[in-house]
Amino acid sequence: MWRDLLLRYRQKLVLALVLISPVGSMYYHGKVRPETSAVEKAMMALTGPASSLSHDGVGEVKQLLSAYVLLTKTEARNRDLERENRILLGEALRTRTLAEELLRVKKLCEFRDQHRDFTTLPARVVGRDVSQVFQVVRLKIDIEGAAVQEGQAVITHDGIVGRIEKVSGPFADVMLVTDARSNVHATVPGKGVVGSVSGKGKKGEFGAQFVYLDNAERAVPLIAGDAVLTTGHDRVFPAGLEIGHIADPKSTRQGPYHEFVLAPAVAYATLEEVLVVTDYRGAQTEPDRRGPAAKPMELKTPDPPKPGELAAPAPLRKPSDTPKPADLGKPAPKRTLDPANTPDAPP
Repeated sequence: MWRDLLLRYRQKLVLALVLISPVGSMYYHGKVRPETSAVEKAMMALTGPASSLSHDGVGEVKQLLSAYVLLTKTEARNRDLERENRILLGEALRTRTLAEELLRVKKLCEFRDQHRDFTTLPARVVGRDVSQVFQVVRLKIDIEGAAVQEGQAVITHDGIVGRIEKVSGPFADVMLVTDARSNVHATVPGKGVVGSVSGKGKKGEFGAQFVYLDNAERAVPLIAGDAVLTTGHDRVFPAGLEIGHIADPKSTRQGPYHEFVLAPAVAYATLEEVLVVTDYRGAQTEPDRRGPAAKPMELKTPDPPKPGELAAPAPLRKPSDTPKPADLGKPAPKRTLDPANTPDAPP
């Protein structure tokens, strides 16, 4: 009989058990108990290792996904960031280059505004001839569209560079001031010496030499770092431009002349823009500085005598024009040597 009842009401009994068991469990576990029951201990002992094992497995799988699957997006992002970084570095370098070029051009413009006594044309350095010891020995500049002639001076705001050696189409070769064929009239301001600067032209040596005539009245010696400037007497380089500075205070004496080794004022290896002096007439003479030059005296010859007239007598010599007997034995007075008229090189 019980068996028949269970089979008849089996579904209803299972449904009632499913609904009543959670309520009973909640009621049972909802009570406050000071100790854990034996059933709870047994359940915890059975389910604890499985729960710990599943937790560790899930953690390992998560790390595996993060390391090998999710990092693919991070690697692609890193490549994008590296590409953007290279682009930004190129832009920064280009900006810095443009800023340096703008600064150089600004200095050249200020230099042209300060020197209105000669006319210049800008040119860009497009080539450098380098020697076996990696020294610049010649420059090539772009002069397209400019009226440039051989022999004209090439300068910058830092000092003189050289002179035009050869013009070939839109380009021109510049002979540097350190070349052995170069010679520039120069002076050391405030030291009372005038001479010339010429290239060494020796193998493995570059620079320039300053040669000046020894002056007994000069009390200030030349020291390292003294600036050597152009005088303008060579009618090529304008006056007051820096050629270089004395690198070694020790000099080599050849007769009455002294030679000092110079360091050029211009860095030829990093030179980018130059100015070509197209109109310079040389330094002014003393009459030009004081005012208009006096006209030369014209010698007038007496008119020939007319027929029937006697020729005019010759003017009498003054007694002061004839040398006195007492002055015949005296030596001629010494002439004062003007440093501005010293030769450019030893005789």
